[in-house]
Amino acid sequence: MKIFKTLLSVCLALLLNLPEVPAQTLGKAEEKLNVTAINHISTYLDELDNVAGTFLQIDQQGNSSTGKFLMKRPGMMRFDYDPPQKLKVVADGKWLAVQEVPGEKADRYPLSQTPLPIFWGKGSLADKAQYISKLDVFDTAAEMMLQDPTGDFPGYARLTFNYQGSAETTLLRSWHIVDAQGQAITIILNDLQNRENIDKKDFKLDEPRRRPYRKF
Repeated sequence: MKIFKTLLSVCLALLLNLPEVPAQTLGKAEEKLNVTAINHISTYLDELDNVAGTFLQIDQQGNSSTGKFLMKRPGMMRFDYDPPQKLKVVADGKWLAVQEVPGEKADRYPLSQTPLPIFWGKGSLADKAQYISKLDVFDTAAEMMLQDPTGDFPGYARLTFNYQGSAETTLLRSWHIVDAQGQAITIILNDLQNRENIDKKDFKLDEPRRRPYRKF
């Protein structure tokens, strides 16, 4: 389902289907630098408990969409697309819900079957280093490649950060997702802000009430 694939890419960004990337031999100095950078980035992500902002999505054909997002650890995300689109994607810690039209019933998928918990679940990314296939550190930025080491999830995710050698100077800027079919999507984050006490109710969709099951 094309819409679902696009939304899944947007929502799970940092955490989506990840592919095989060739391993590289690192020198000791570069390896030490990368370990330090991973620790800094992990510390930054660990402290990113309640976050809000806006996003710009660019697909493989160059089409763009915008919207707003909320993120609350562990495992909660919400992406609302700006008009004329009506799409909403919500992860409530257990399910990923994709709603094409506000007020209508959403399609739901088990969150446990996505890589979302790797990035935005319980625990630290520093304890999940097997998913980090590559990390490049530049003067004022860092780029991290994620993949599933088992190969069960083909595709890959490339995350970019502002980074100047400390957790305090780290800022998530964008992610680029390529799925198993080679379809690519880029998400650029803007106005990223920490917020206090984002309500869990914000990660519930307005849907028709389900009728209770009748007893025979």
